[in-house]
Amino acid sequence: MSEPKIYSERLGAIGDAQFEAVASRMNLGRFTKAEPVTSGLFGQNVFVSTSEGEFVLRGAPHWIKGPDDTQWRREDRWQFTKEVFFARQLHEHTRAPVPWPMLHDEASDIFGWPYIVMPRMPGACFDERGIVKALAVEDRRSVAAALGRMLAEMQKLTWPFAGDFDTTIELQAYPAGDTRRVADETATLMQDAKGHGAITAEDMAWVAETARRALAVPGERPNTCVHGDYKLNNVTVMKDDGSWRVSGLFDLHEARFGDGALDIVRQACGYLDTEAALARVFVDAYREVAPPDPALGERLPLYIVNDRMKFWEFFTRPGNHAPWSRNKTFRRWAQPYLDGVLKLL
Repeated sequence: MSEPKIYSERLGAIGDAQFEAVASRMNLGRFTKAEPVTSGLFGQNVFVSTSEGEFVLRGAPHWIKGPDDTQWRREDRWQFTKEVFFARQLHEHTRAPVPWPMLHDEASDIFGWPYIVMPRMPGACFDERGIVKALAVEDRRSVAAALGRMLAEMQKLTWPFAGDFDTTIELQAYPAGDTRRVADETATLMQDAKGHGAITAEDMAWVAETARRALAVPGERPNTCVHGDYKLNNVTVMKDDGSWRVSGLFDLHEARFGDGALDIVRQACGYLDTEAALARVFVDAYREVAPPDPALGERLPLYIVNDRMKFWEFFTRPGNHAPWSRNKTFRRWAQPYLDGVLKLL
């Protein structure tokens, strides 16, 4: 029997006997090997091969922080209950290629935490910089268009209300609606950034005005599936008959129901950083398929500010201070993204 191996810092050391126990419990055949997954920020995944196929084991679930919590607290039911729910809904109601079935073991006797096992999706996984080295420009344009079409496909999943899984481990409506939730989250992140000296009075006024304009938009949008981290890193792509398609869509732990326009932002900004022309390809492909949205330009600035604030707050923390944030204010850094995305509409 081989010694336990560390597959990621988060997962820690795992022995073959533990993988064998998973394969037996989930009726996956005979365990043959496991391999680390080199991509992904949190290190929750490991590739597992058995006599029945190729799988991904996802473990060490994220904890939870409710509105009355001051610190994150352990709640092993939250992340994977949520991911299985959204994967099932997308599988049953759209053509989005989510990994299904997702097998959820809520017991902690094998690893010390629950886990899910899902099929390993076919195709290749890239980020915006790696794909430039791997594919020719026309292939990259085809991938960008595929990403836009898949975003529209994912948003065919709708719900009667905007909401998320909360501390009850059930899908609950946002009390004041989705736009207010985004505005409040942005304000909280801004206060955190202010606490480590990374927010100016001008920044605060600019963010407040952006939220005010979004909240003033009349009418309600359909409550669609929002991935929350829709980008190249969280899909696989493959080429069929001369064009590329999304062959896998995963990492659903930030999924929720709300305004799907929010999911335009992260990938569009990623392209603005690397290949600005592909931002337009991505957005145009999405808008060709998605239902018309006359008020998109009024709501999108808040979503851009929200997305950029997440990066700004994290990368301006003491010890995390990124070179690109130095000698800049938040608005000075984020404004080009806002202007760049709005030009695509």
